[in-house]
Amino acid sequence: MRGVTSPSTDRSTRAPVVSGALALLLGAVLVAVSVGYNRGSLVPPLDDVYIHLQYARQFGDGEPLRYQPGAEITTGASSLLWMVLLGAAHAVGFDGRWLLAVAVVGGVVGVACAAGFTSAAATRLGGRAAGWWAGLLTALCGPLLWGGASGMEVGLLAALATGTLLSYLRERPRFRATPVVAALLALTRPEGFLLAAAFTAAMAWTLLRPAPGPAARAGRPWGRLALVAVPVVVFAGQLLLYRVLTGTSQANGVLAKSWLHTGFLRQPLEIADHVQRNVAAILASLSGLSGQDVLAPLALVLAVLGVAVLAARRERVLAVVLGGGLASVVLAVATLTTAMWQDLRYLQPFLPLLLLLVVLGAGLVGNRAARTGLLAVVLLFTLAATPAWALRLGQQASAMREGPVSVAQWIAGNVPPGDAVAVNDVGAAAWFGGRRTVDLVGLTTNGMAAPSLNGPGTLYEALRALPGPERPQWFAVFDRWGGVPVADLGRAGLLGAEPVITFALAGPARPISASAPQTCQLDRSCDRVSIWRADWSAADSAQAPDLPVPGRIVDHLNIGDMADEAAHGWTTDPPVLGVQPDSVLDRAVVAPGRLVADSGRHVVGGETFTLGGTVPGRPVTLTGRIGAGPALPGERTRVVAVDVDGRPAGEWTLPDAQPWAQASFTVPGELVTGDRVTVTTRPVAPLLAPYPDYRSYGWWASR
Repeated sequence: MRGVTSPSTDRSTRAPVVSGALALLLGAVLVAVSVGYNRGSLVPPLDDVYIHLQYARQFGDGEPLRYQPGAEITTGASSLLWMVLLGAAHAVGFDGRWLLAVAVVGGVVGVACAAGFTSAAATRLGGRAAGWWAGLLTALCGPLLWGGASGMEVGLLAALATGTLLSYLRERPRFRATPVVAALLALTRPEGFLLAAAFTAAMAWTLLRPAPGPAARAGRPWGRLALVAVPVVVFAGQLLLYRVLTGTSQANGVLAKSWLHTGFLRQPLEIADHVQRNVAAILASLSGLSGQDVLAPLALVLAVLGVAVLAARRERVLAVVLGGGLASVVLAVATLTTAMWQDLRYLQPFLPLLLLLVVLGAGLVGNRAARTGLLAVVLLFTLAATPAWALRLGQQASAMREGPVSVAQWIAGNVPPGDAVAVNDVGAAAWFGGRRTVDLVGLTTNGMAAPSLNGPGTLYEALRALPGPERPQWFAVFDRWGGVPVADLGRAGLLGAEPVITFALAGPARPISASAPQTCQLDRSCDRVSIWRADWSAADSAQAPDLPVPGRIVDHLNIGDMADEAAHGWTTDPPVLGVQPDSVLDRAVVAPGRLVADSGRHVVGGETFTLGGTVPGRPVTLTGRIGAGPALPGERTRVVAVDVDGRPAGEWTLPDAQPWAQASFTVPGELVTGDRVTVTTRPVAPLLAPYPDYRSYGWWASR
C-alpha cells in the first residue's frame, strides 16, 4: 500500500522541522494577538498561570512547595515538573513579567517540539505522507496552540507525550532514553503518568516476551527492566513525598476538583453518573460535535480506526498503549468537576497523539485521491477554527486583566502589609498583591478543599477554626460564581456591611459552548468581584444554646464543623441518591442584644449522631437548633421518627422557623444504656415521600 498506509523505511524528511517551525510561528501569532488585546502587555488567559509562577518564585528562592514566604507546604501547583523548571528560571534571574514570558515561550516551544515529534513518529508508522499530514494538523491545532501560549504546562506535557512515543519507536527493543522521557512525563501531570505507565508496560513486555534464537537463552535483562520501571518509581516517589510533607498523597488540585471528593457523602452510583456525563461531553468535543472547535467533525472516529490500523500492522502493543493510554486519560479527566473547563485544557496535551491516529485511520481508505481528500477536509476544518483560538486567547487574557489582575493590583496598593486576604482566585492575588492569602478553594491553603466543596457553612467553620492571627482580615470574592457560593459567607456577617470596592467587568460576554464553559470572566458567570473587610465579631456566638436548657449540658455537636461532625459520628442517609447535606450559613437575633451566626446542613430524610456524657437509666434531653419551613397540607416534612441506639423513642414535630428555632426532645431513661447515645432522626414512613426536610445547626445533650 502507498501513501499514508504503509510505514516509511526512509527517515529523511523535512516534515518534522517544517511542522515545528510552523507551530512556533503560529504560537508567536497567538501571543501577538493576546498582547494586542491588552495594549502591549503580556497577560495569561488563566489565573492558574500565576499560581505556577508564584510557586516557581518560591522554589527559586529556596522555599519549594511553599506558596508564600514562610507558608505551610502545599501541593496546589498542577504540574510539579513545570513548577521546578520555572523555579530554575527564577533562580537564574527571571522574575515578574520576564518569568511569565519564560512560561509562555516555554509553552510555545513545547508545542513546536510536539508538532515535530508527532510528524517524525507518524513518518515511522505511516510513511512520509503521514508525517506531513500529522505534523501540519498538529502545528495548526488551535486548542494546542492556545494551551502552549497560555503559559500553563500544556506545551511541556505535549512535548513529553509525543517525545515518549518517538523515543519508544526509535529505541525498541532496547530502551535507554525512553524510560527517562516517560519519567518526566509522569512528573508533569497525573494524566501524563497514565500514558507513561502504558509505555512502561509496553517496554517491559518487549523485554520479557520470548525472543527467537540465541537471544532466548540470554536470560532476562533485569538491568534494563529496572530502568524501564523508572517512570512508575518516580511517580510513586512524588506521591510519597506529598504524603510525608502534607499527610496525604493527593495533590490539593485533586482534592478540590474531583467528583471523588465532592460533597459529604460518597455515592458511587452518583459519581459514576457524573463521570459518564463528562466522558460523553469529552467524546462529543473530540468528535467535533460540541461546537467547541477542538477537532474536525468525526475526527475521533478516524482516531479509533487509527488504533485498528496499528493493530493490523503488527503494532498490537503500540495500539494497546495509545488506545488504552488515551482512554485512561479521558476517564481520569472525566472524574474532575472541571473536566470541560478552560477549553478542555487537561486534554489539550494529548491532541497530537489523537491527530496522529486520525492520519493513520485515514489510511484505511484505499484510494489515494480519496484518502488525500479526506485529510484535506480535516485540514480545512482545522484551518477554519485556528483563528478563533487566537482571538479566544486574547479575549480571555483581557478578561483576566479586568478581573483578577486589577483586583490584585488594588490589594497591593490598599491592603496594609501583614494583613491576609481570603480569595477564590489565588494566583494573581498572591503574585501581584504581595499579601498573605487564604485560598477558599483549597489549592494553596491546606484543609480548605473539603469544607469548600461542602458549602458556605463548612467553609465558614474552617475559617473560624483558624488561629486568630491566621484569620483573613479581608475577603476578595466573586459576587456570584458557578463554584462554591463564597459570597454567602456574608450571611454570617463575616463580610461586613458593605464592600470596600467592587470590580465589574466591562467586556462583553463571549460564551463558546454550553457544554464546555469558558473562564468565568469570559462567559460573565463571575462578572463582579467585591472586596470586603472581615468582621469576626460573631465568630464564637453559636456555641451556647439560644435559650436555657434543662439540666447541665454534657455534650455539644456543632454541625457544619467537619472535625466536630467526625468526632460525633454525624452522618445523614437521604432516601434519594444524589441528595447531599449541603452546608448552610445563617444568623439571627435570638435574644435582646444577642446575635448568633451559625452553620448547619440541609437534611433530607434524617441524620445520625452520637452524644456523650449520659448516665445509664437517666433521661437525657436533646436540644437542637433547627430550621424547617411550613409543611404543605397533608405533608409531614417537619415530622421525624427518633431512634436512640436503634430503638424507637417516639415522633417529633420540628419547629416551623426561619432561619431556626430551639427545640428539645427528652429521651426516656430506659433507652439510655451507656455513657453515650446514638440518635437517629428518620422518616416516619421509610423510603416513602414526602420526607423530612429541615436544616440542622447543632445539638446539645443535657441531664
